[in-house]
Amino acid sequence: EQRARKAVVSTQSTGGWYMVKSGLEDHPESHDIPRVSQYRLASHLGMAFTLYLAMFKTSMDLILPAQHSSAPALQNLRRWSGGIAGLAFLTAMSGAFVAGLDAGLVYNSYPKFADRWIPSDLIVFSPRWKNIFENTTTVQFDHRILGHSLLVAICAVWVMSRPLVLPRRAALLTNALMGMGWMQVGLGVSTLLLHVPTWLAAMHQQGSLILLTLATWLHHELGRKKLKLIK
Repeated sequence: EQRARKAVVSTQSTGGWYMVKSGLEDHPESHDIPRVSQYRLASHLGMAFTLYLAMFKTSMDLILPAQHSSAPALQNLRRWSGGIAGLAFLTAMSGAFVAGLDAGLVYNSYPKFADRWIPSDLIVFSPRWKNIFENTTTVQFDHRILGHSLLVAICAVWVMSRPLVLPRRAALLTNALMGMGWMQVGLGVSTLLLHVPTWLAAMHQQGSLILLTLATWLHHELGRKKLKLIK
């Protein structure tokens, strides 16, 4: 286990160097501002989040050992919270592509893309899959869809938790996740409308980690005690 941790830390360090190296290479399309590869940026951020989550989960297992319950309502809510954590991670990775491509500067309007719900330049590259990772419009579009889907899932978990008598900590986490979900969307929309000021973009990225932490903690907490349904 100790060797595995050292390997992860070493890989993360190497990934950081590899990402920065891409910004030192010549880019004909941008001579004035150094650009790192969006692929390497997303990989580096993904490894950082994975390392953080591994340490956080280990801490939770040591401090608050999970006692899994077979109550159907608990298991269902726990699955949903795990799904939210996964979706939050995917949305954060999508945000790395937005940052790497400066895709937040393409359409600075909300909720529409200029005057359209579906932008006309959504699919312009061939093969089509390249649009997901290299077309700034598609990258922003995907990030919006993922962000809205995440918020809907969080609201669904909050609604499902209402008829249940949750342990105090789990109830607080459910409400905190709901509040942070709306705050994160607000930060994202504000960042977009204000043409991506650095301080606000940094807050939005930090919000993604807080959201991921809350979802992971809730998933852990829901396995600790049995729930009772309000009749």
